Amino acid sequence: MTMGTIGGLGAAYPLISVIIPVYNDTKRLILCLERLKRQTLSKLTEVIIVDNGSTEDLEPARQRFPDAVWLTEAMPGSYAARNRGIAVAQGQILAFTDSDCLPEPQWLEHGIAPLMTDKPPSFVGGRIDLLTTSNARLSAAELFDLAVGFPQQRFVEQVHFAMTANMLTRAETMTRVGPFAISMKSGGDREWGTRAWKIIGPGLYVDDAGIGHPTRSTRPEVLKRIRRVAGGEYDRKPGWGAALAFCARHLPPPRRAFLDIAAISPETAPLMTKLRAMVFAYGTRFSLMRYRLALQFGGESTRS
Repeated sequence: MTMGTIGGLGAAYPLISVIIPVYNDTKRLILCLERLKRQTLSKLTEVIIVDNGSTEDLEPARQRFPDAVWLTEAMPGSYAARNRGIAVAQGQILAFTDSDCLPEPQWLEHGIAPLMTDKPPSFVGGRIDLLTTSNARLSAAELFDLAVGFPQQRFVEQVHFAMTANMLTRAETMTRVGPFAISMKSGGDREWGTRAWKIIGPGLYVDDAGIGHPTRSTRPEVLKRIRRVAGGEYDRKPGWGAALAFCARHLPPPRRAFLDIAAISPETAPLMTKLRAMVFAYGTRFSLMRYRLALQFGGESTRS
């Protein structure tokens, strides 16, 4: 175990491996890596970036951050890329985030604290703050994403997983639970969290371990995520019975989404924008059902 101290914090910390999959996202990856350099525990952090088949040039990021570990993973899917990073990670703690995320300075310090106790949780899920893309009036798609995009606390405490945009766990836990399911291009964090919960116990939500994540501001960006969700459900439960049950669950209006949209302050969105976002939210349910049934008739889940 590699241990060390930071300045006047007066505590010993283990080596932390931060694993980031990337696919055609060089500019935002650079912003993420800049934030990681500002971590209070940056001197005890190894950063592992796994290129998952990017067609754009990542060389500007490589040159700017030569101390990072740069890997490639040919198999499409962020979970295959994360597993590639796990395989070479040296840290006692594994921290996962995405190339479009902006970690707060004490993200790692707050995130690993529960994992260093005598009875650590199986994983930690930190806060994910959605950041709007501009100061202009929000589109219906962006308002929808702002309301429902990353309910991390509910996922950790009720569904028993953390989104890998902000998840930390002990390396020994990953060894016991096993790696992410590479057959899944979406929903692999939920599948892994369910295994961890059954084998070791519940995870823990830590509000102070925060990262920022940009909202999806256009309809195509939201529908891209919808396709991934439908594909993840297909990968987890590919049968016709599961497909019909999935569609039945998504046929009623999304009451939780309506309430979350309504709760957004009038300063952020006026009433008519909220109403348009609610209509958009209901429409995404029909898109989910359509994509799910299309996969049932033949096809393969994709990451885009």
